[in-house]
Order: sequence, then structure tokens, then C-alpha cells
Amino acid sequence: MAIYESFTLKLEAYGCTDPDSINYDSTAQMDDGTCIGAVFTECIKDAVYNASLKDCDRTSNKRSLEIYTYYQSLKAAIKTKNKVKINMYKEKLAELCNAEYCESC
Repeated sequence: MAIYESFTLKLEAYGCTDPDSINYDSTAQMDDGTCIGAVFTECIKDAVYNASLKDCDRTSNKRSLEIYTYYQSLKAAIKTKNKVKINMYKEKLAELCNAEYCESC
């Protein structure tokens, strides 16, 4: 006769646990490093809100569209939990926003 003991397997929900981040996940119990910090948030807002459709050839508009594109790509990478793309897009946003990004910070 075999005796089996029961056990409980508790799965932690991973996601962004920083309530100040634009991709905060209230259901996340463990931070997975995907939070988009305030530096990026302000840069993205400024770039998108200051873009002018009248001046399509301006460098600032091209930069704004590039920032927005990388931001949307970052959001998609976060949904699919693709760490390589998440880090790549965060690094590119940091470069465009003249901010610092550190994967292990």
C-alpha cells in the first residue's frame, strides 16, 4: 500500500510591481524587471504630445515617431514576455530619451 502526502503548489504571478510605472500590473506578485520607469514615461509623453503633423520633415517629429514606435514595440514584447526584445527596446528608448538604462538596476 502506497501512502501519498498532499502538497500545494503556489504559482506566483510575474509582472511589473511598481505602481508608478506605466505598465504596472496589480495582479503581479513578483517583479519581472519589465517596468517602464518614469524617465521613459516623461520622454514618451513629451515626444508624442509635442509632435506636429504639419512639420513632417522635422527631426523632432522623426524622433517622436521613433520613440512612439519603440514604446509600442516594448509593450508588445512585455505582453509576450520576450526578455531579449524588452531589453533591446528599453536600451533604444534610453538612447533616444538621453536617459540611463541598466538591465540589472
